[in-house]
Amino acid sequence: MFHYLIIGHACDEEQEWRHMKFDDEQPTKRLEKKFIKRLRKDGGWDKDKEIYVEFILQSKNLIHVNYG
Repeated sequence: MFHYLIIGHACDEEQEWRHMKFDDEQPTKRLEKKFIKRLRKDGGWDKDKEIYVEFILQSKNLIHVNYG
């Protein structure tokens, strides 16, 4: 199992992250497309809103996010 933590933001919006897991390793382009699609859906943004991917972290273990 491969776990990915993808961090990015939409133009003029705060940075966001999404956790995704897959049975096999995924190409970067596929991860970027899935992240952008998910952010558009969650944020209610149309295709004119630019979304940027800043980091993609990969692990074979669950990735935990701790704030502050």
